[in-house]
Amino acid sequence: MPASVKHRSAEGLKANLREADLKALNKRIERVVAEKKDQLRSVRSDLKKLAASKKTRMAASVSDSWSDPDDAPELTEEYFERADLYRGDKLVRRGRPPSANPKKATKLRLDADVVEHFRATGPGWQTRINDTLRRVAKLGPRS
Repeated sequence: MPASVKHRSAEGLKANLREADLKALNKRIERVVAEKKDQLRSVRSDLKKLAASKKTRMAASVSDSWSDPDDAPELTEEYFERADLYRGDKLVRRGRPPSANPKKATKLRLDADVVEHFRATGPGWQTRINDTLRRVAKLGPRS
């Protein structure tokens, strides 16, 4: 066989291999794209379900209160007393008025058994520690 024929067949073989590799690569790309499309469909489906669930919850909360302006609660004096109060653009604080003798926040390290003793007495245990310290220091009741 002449050298030129061998050369052409080698080139042809390389071209065939490249073509086969390209076909295999294209098939793999198509498979991966199909998988990603399935994943995207699944995510979209999940998002639709989530949105529907959220709409249902929101509708339920609205229906629990009111949705028609004619069904709105009556605007009573009590309603306005609970409203936020503004002076200009500044929100005026509501709630408990500031104390004339406020407590000071501190970090205090106590023995574990002391803390457990007071915690076991229920809510207000920190106030009871404060009261006990005042008694022992002979400071009298808090004014």
